[in-house]
Amino acid sequence: MLAAARDAVVFLVEDDDQDAFLFEKMLREEAGAAEIVRAVEGQAALNELRNGTRQPDCIVLDLNLAGEDGLWLLDRLLDDDDFARIPVIVFSGDAARLQRASADFSNVVSSVRKPQTLDDYRAALTIVAAILNAALARS
Repeated sequence: MLAAARDAVVFLVEDDDQDAFLFEKMLREEAGAAEIVRAVEGQAALNELRNGTRQPDCIVLDLNLAGEDGLWLLDRLLDDDDFARIPVIVFSGDAARLQRASADFSNVVSSVRKPQTLDDYRAALTIVAAILNAALARS
């Protein structure tokens, strides 16, 4: 478990309840994140960021969302100086969308093919934990 991540706030934008449950459970157990805030689509995520009391240390974003999708949200995040600085890790089963997000959005610090197994989730959480530690070290 990462000691620095105990104070971390992770903003999970994921519309699949099962994926969100598994991700949250493993993130708490393996990375020790103190708080995980969740939204299920882009507009709700943007509203939460605007109205939240604390800016997240990291955003984990599924690109394929119902309603306003992850690419839409990435674009809106870059429109706001405060939100543009939040590191974003994008997930998708669509390699072309991952490539586009990584190439077109400077706030994307990592892209991960959407995990299919528990081992894939653990590997993805290693990336999230490293980014959390880096974000917390900067603050």
